[in-house]
Amino acid sequence: MDFVYLFRILMKRKWIIIGSAIIAAAVAYILTLNQPKKYRSTAQVATGYTTYDPMKLVNENADYYQQDTKFNNVIVTFTSPPVINLLSYNLILHDLTQPDPFHKLTDEEKALAFKNITKDSAIKAFREKVRTMSILSPSVAEDKKLMNLLNLYQYDYTTLTKNLNVSRFQRTDYLNIDYVSTDPNLSAFVVNTAYDEFIRYYGTSRGRTAAESIDTLRSIMEKKKQILDQKNELLQRTGYGSSEIQSTGDLDVIANLESELTNERSKLTTFQANLRKVNQRLADLNKAPSETSSSDNDEVIQLRTAMNSAYNDYLRTNDQADYKKYNALKAKYQQKVLSSRSGSVTAKDPVSEKIDLQSQKTDLEIDIQSSSSFISSLQSKINSLKGSVTSAASSTAAGESLKKDVDFANKEYLEAQQRYNAATDIGGASLVNFRVIVPGQPAISPEPSKRALIIALAAIAALLTTIGIIIFLTYLDTSIRTPTIFSKNVNLKMISLVNFMNLKNKSITDVISNKLIATDEAEHKRNNIFRESIRKLRYEIETSGKKIFLFTSTKKGQGKTTLIQALAYSMSLSKKKVLIIDTNFCNNDLTVQLNAEPVLEKIVPYKSDNKALIEQVKVFSKDLGLGTVYAIGSEGGDYTPSEILPRENLLQHLQLLTSDFDYIFLEGPPLNDFSDSKELAQYVDGVIAVFSAQEVIKQIDKQSISFFKELNGKFTGSILNMVDLKNINVV
Repeated sequence: MDFVYLFRILMKRKWIIIGSAIIAAAVAYILTLNQPKKYRSTAQVATGYTTYDPMKLVNENADYYQQDTKFNNVIVTFTSPPVINLLSYNLILHDLTQPDPFHKLTDEEKALAFKNITKDSAIKAFREKVRTMSILSPSVAEDKKLMNLLNLYQYDYTTLTKNLNVSRFQRTDYLNIDYVSTDPNLSAFVVNTAYDEFIRYYGTSRGRTAAESIDTLRSIMEKKKQILDQKNELLQRTGYGSSEIQSTGDLDVIANLESELTNERSKLTTFQANLRKVNQRLADLNKAPSETSSSDNDEVIQLRTAMNSAYNDYLRTNDQADYKKYNALKAKYQQKVLSSRSGSVTAKDPVSEKIDLQSQKTDLEIDIQSSSSFISSLQSKINSLKGSVTSAASSTAAGESLKKDVDFANKEYLEAQQRYNAATDIGGASLVNFRVIVPGQPAISPEPSKRALIIALAAIAALLTTIGIIIFLTYLDTSIRTPTIFSKNVNLKMISLVNFMNLKNKSITDVISNKLIATDEAEHKRNNIFRESIRKLRYEIETSGKKIFLFTSTKKGQGKTTLIQALAYSMSLSKKKVLIIDTNFCNNDLTVQLNAEPVLEKIVPYKSDNKALIEQVKVFSKDLGLGTVYAIGSEGGDYTPSEILPRENLLQHLQLLTSDFDYIFLEGPPLNDFSDSKELAQYVDGVIAVFSAQEVIKQIDKQSISFFKELNGKFTGSILNMVDLKNINVV
């Protein structure tokens, strides 16, 4: 929206805007003339939520969100129906029992108040309500009577909460309780009584909640203790501690046996290697003949067998007697071997060597057999002990799991016990930690009057509302009042704009020739601007290079007839010869105003030469008295040029007339209603569209505007006509 144009609109309606503000201020002044004085009373209460108290069991000062929640809960409780109802009971009891009531009823109001209930029964009922802290119910007949009495005294919930304000004082530990009324004593009574009833209700509510919490925590603690006892009993049944000790001893024995097994396997490997060497040597000796003592060998073999049998008995029983027997047989065996060797010293070397190898072989075989038996015994013991350890490990794992369950159950029990003890301590302490820092006192002076502020706000509101309405209506106004709005809405080349002129009882020729005597300066300025606008339009046409023009519009009443006459007279002043042809058959105002001969439909041009055609036009046209402006009129009717004009008509020979006339102007009917202008466009060099600044561009106008855009080079431009003088320079 054009802000300059909008500012001009507001300035044009400034007295409406100022008048609305004055009226609103006057109404506010009258309404606040008898405004009663208001008295405020304030009580300040400390909550203890944000101050550090070493006697508290838990430090709650760090959680600011929790603090805000607590303050909000207290504020909501202060203004809750239970507390406000208790306050209203105390107020009406004061008025019913005290000689100086806050609200005095008229005789008619008293008769209405105690029509269905007596004063004594009302006092008794309200006292019972205060004692039991109960709320009135509209569904109960007796309570309904009491509620009507409260409404009559203006002690109902809505009235009290409207003037009561409870808020936290600047994020401190304090709450402010404010009440404003027309009686300073009433304000003080309300804030003090509201605090007392809040403490009573809050304490009762918290006490009940604390008792329920303690019972719940006791039940939880007992249940956790029962679970802990069950877990301990199950752990004791598994023997978790003894199996762990036994498993540790078996692991030590297994380690020793495995070390001994490793050593024995090393010995067995050595014995087996030596036996292979002896066997190889005996095989070599057997290739040569030899003599042996079979008796000695048999005895040696018997001793070796007895020695091995004794050793096996020792391994099986682990008895020391068997071990001694083994050592004795081993000594005999070794002695027999030595004797057999010494007895054969005189023998040949091969025989002696063979006997010696046989002895070594026998010893090695005994050692291998003994070592293998010992290894098997050790492996059996190790396997047995490992099985015992595996069983003990499984038992230990189960015990570990149960031990964790016992520890977790014990932790839960201790936590439940701690919560129960804390709740018991808090329950035994005071349930209400509020303290009155500043009690409510009757105000000495009334509150500052807001009358001036109300009047100012009323005036400002009316002022802004009026401006808003004007702006809204201006926004809804889609008329093309300024060149800027015209360019945005129409989007056509504008060759000129012409201000509005009231030509009633005025001659266009006098205006154009500056012979009109203006009655005031404004009219003189308007005439000059109009004349200059026509001159600018004349210049645009002269520099366009075209001779024949069709003036048309989208709708009627755009000022085409006036513009054609003014432009023709202006052309005559610059020594130009102009022919005006009225082709607006549906509305031949141009013919009527110029008093031209209505002969256009009847003219059949001569075909001889140009001079004959020009002479014929001069015969049928009317000289408007200037010697340079001629006009040809039409009869007018409901028909188009193609329907009424002869096959050979004047419009077909307009180009021939330009040899005598400098410019030829045609007026066409509006495009929204008639198709005449579209037919006439073929006879002219240029088309000029005329728009009135007082009109609104509608959808049908946009369809007609598209016709101008399709003319391409034939469209000369548009004229914004009837522009308000104040909007001429708004660009």
